[in-house]
Parts: sequence; C-alpha cells; structure tokens
Amino acid sequence: MVVAVAVSDLAGLPEVAMSVVVSLAGASPSRVSAGASPLAELGAALHAYTEAEHHPPALRWVRGLDSDHPDGDGSTRDGAPASALTPSLRRRIRDWAPLWASYRARYLFPLGASGDRSLEAELADLAELPLPLFAELTGYAIRGGNSGAPLDRVLDDRAQREGLLTAAEQRSTARAELARRLLDAPEPLRADLLDLLARAARALEPDLARAARVIAGQLPRLRDSLEHSGPGRTLADLDSTAAYRDDPPRVVFDKFHHGIVTLATTPLLVVPSAFGRPHLLVKHEPGLPAVVQYPLVPEGDDQPGYAVVHRRLEVMRDPGRQRIARAIAREPLTPSALADRSGMTLPQVSRHLARLREAGLVTVERDGRRAYYQLHLERVRSIGEDLLTALFH
Repeated sequence: MVVAVAVSDLAGLPEVAMSVVVSLAGASPSRVSAGASPLAELGAALHAYTEAEHHPPALRWVRGLDSDHPDGDGSTRDGAPASALTPSLRRRIRDWAPLWASYRARYLFPLGASGDRSLEAELADLAELPLPLFAELTGYAIRGGNSGAPLDRVLDDRAQREGLLTAAEQRSTARAELARRLLDAPEPLRADLLDLLARAARALEPDLARAARVIAGQLPRLRDSLEHSGPGRTLADLDSTAAYRDDPPRVVFDKFHHGIVTLATTPLLVVPSAFGRPHLLVKHEPGLPAVVQYPLVPEGDDQPGYAVVHRRLEVMRDPGRQRIARAIAREPLTPSALADRSGMTLPQVSRHLARLREAGLVTVERDGRRAYYQLHLERVRSIGEDLLTALFH
C-alpha cells in the first residue's frame, strides 16, 4: 500500500510543509547509489513532448518529432538522423499523458534499488508488477498524486473506485477515460501501456541513444561525488532549490508537497536525465526504493535559479534603470555619457549600473580609465523563459 507521509511524522523538521526531506541520520553512505534508467529517461522524454510549454529548450525538438510540421527537417542540429512520430503514435502518447504528467507514475522509474539495467528489463519489471499494485500506482498518476484517499484496493473497493472516477473526471477527459479503462480491464490496459512504451522507445531511439551517451558521460562524476563528498553534499548540489542541513543531517528539496525519505530504512537511487530539464523529481512511495531524477544542464548553459530571476525582475522594474537599459541596449556607454543622456546625476547612474551589474544584466569593457557598459541582451531576452524554467523547477 502506498500512503502519503503525514506532517506529524516529520516532527522537528520545520521546513517540511512544502518540501521533501531526505534524512541521512543513521544511514550508511552505501544507501545512496547512482545509475542510468532507460525507462525513466523515456518517461522524461514523453513528458517533455506532451508538456513542451514547461520545457522551452525542448520546443524545437518537439516540432521535429511532428514530422509534418513545417519546421521538421528530418535531422538534428549536428546532422544526425532525427526521431519522428507517426500521427497515430502521437495521439496515443497524448492519450496516455496523465501517466507522465507532473506527477509521474512510479513504475516509470526503477522498481529496484539499482540502475544501469536495459529498457527491456525495466519493462519486464512493469509487466510482472502485482496487478493490485499496478492499479494503485496507475490510479495515483491518473488522480495526480497520492496525498488523498488510498487506492490500494481500487479494483474491488466501491468507495475507492468512485473516488478515483470522481477525481479523474474533475481533472480531464483523458484522465477519466484512463480511469474507466483501469477499473474495467486493468490487465489489457497494462498490455496496451507496455506496447506503447516499446513503440515510443523505438520511434525515439536516435534521441534516446544520444541522451544515454550524455548520461553515461556524467555518471562517473556523480559516483565520484557520492564517494568523496558524501550523499548529503552531492544531493544538495543537484538542484539550486536544494539545501543540506545539519542536526539532524538531511537534504531539503523545495517541492509543492511534503514527504520524507529515511535513508536508514529506504535506499535511494539517483538517476540523471538529459530530457528532464528543468524538473528534479523525488519519488518516495513507501515499500519501494526512493528515486531522485535530476536534470543535466549542458556545460556553459546559464540556468539561473528563481532567486536570480526574481532579482533581475526587481532590478528592471525601476524606471531609471529602464532608461539606462534602453540607452546601453543600442551601444556601450560610459557612466558620464549615460548621465548626460538620461538627465540623472553621475552618482545616480553609478548606483543604477551597480544594481544592473549585480544582477548580471550588463557587461563592462575597459579602455584605459574609461569603463563602457552595455546591456547583456541575451540575459534580458531570456528573463521570461528563465522565470518559466525556475517556476517548473
């Protein structure tokens, strides 16, 4: 049975109201391992495809998958063959989207405490999952979470069946249809899901293979960090919203739900994802190993956290700084030149430039004793996208 963790179970940890806490107290470092999961990466890719508005970097990829889209040209940026989805497969993926929405079905992650298994082996685990547990986990995904009434007997308990149907109908037609199929014929539903996952994996094989190579390149560094820096520091470094805390030792992930993972009793598997950006997921259903899937960020990619984006928005709200930004968007200028053009005093200009520089929104080039300021156009242009990314972190 999968149950949500109550706040009363987390006594002494004040941050739990909107966070997931990984408790390290009394746990051996060996309780945390790292590995690849082809199934989890397939789930991340399907999520990015069906909710592309949450994944701005994936928009071009999604257009390429829709091969009849005007922008789809059959190749990737590096010239390698691109994946493409047939119209019928696209429809099926979207019909099943509730399973890989923001609350992803738990069986789309490793069901054991180790990674680095083949997709075929992970799909076999899903095929062999006891039918009541498959129905329960599917019901939570359809409903959008496990924090409500339990669904451990949803196949034969009238109240649980009616509760799932009501919750699904309130969310969407697609969720209601999946709920009815689950309750009417759970085994055929699972067979259909396994077929869809296998077909999607074949269709996306070029992209998934590239993602697997990126993940394989990062795993040695992740494992080295777990060994030498320890699980706490390593987990906290996975996400800008995570923090390591002492007394008791724990890692706090800022999430829109509460929960706790006690490593002394529950192993945790860390799974990198090339498709997961910007989401870090913590799956922590009792009775199953915990899984953290975190997004890999391309080297050199500036991905500011919410605090940075908030500061940039605040800095750009000021009318005086907006006037300065308009001037230096066109050409680099010295503070004296900006004072002449803006009608502000030199000290006022200097203070505004200092705020813009602290927020990373200007660049400075020096020519002898003169300093020329210019607006960082790309960072200003990406504020909206960065905000969206941070909100979905």
